[in-house]
Amino acid sequence: MAEEEGSWDSTLDEWLISEGFCYSAGMAQLEDGAFYAAAPEKDEAGWGFIYKEDHEQMITQEDMTEKKMTITEATSLKYVADNLKAPPTGLWLGGQKYSVTRVEKEFQVNETTFTYIFANRPKKASTSGLIAMCAAGRCDRHHQLPDHLCVLRRGEGSNGRQLHQGAGGVR
Repeated sequence: MAEEEGSWDSTLDEWLISEGFCYSAGMAQLEDGAFYAAAPEKDEAGWGFIYKEDHEQMITQEDMTEKKMTITEATSLKYVADNLKAPPTGLWLGGQKYSVTRVEKEFQVNETTFTYIFANRPKKASTSGLIAMCAAGRCDRHHQLPDHLCVLRRGEGSNGRQLHQGAGGVR
């Protein structure tokens, strides 16, 4: 498994980080939201951008009171994938909270259709995230993939190039 994980780390690094599409990327299982690959690969820096162990945060409740709650980021990501909106605790990636701002259930690039979820960090307009969900089968023309989520974080160093400009289709 570690060898496979390393290859996906390298692929994300090559396709997305080195091309300047984003400053971090990860792939997670659609089944449970758990990440299995991250980039940038050097010194495992990607993991610090996309993942944080379970942690506690003060979360504003419906009655405007605050309550300390445990955040499990994989559960948060899985909730977004299943419901196409953030859970009550918010969408958390790498210890940072995101707001889901746009959802397209059938986003198409070339011959590939997938669900596109866009999220921004409140008060941090330069940092955004993109979640592309792919069902079993082809999410690009070159690799057979299981059900998975591809999470990209833009801003903070990405050059703003569009994701779908890659020659291989969805990258």
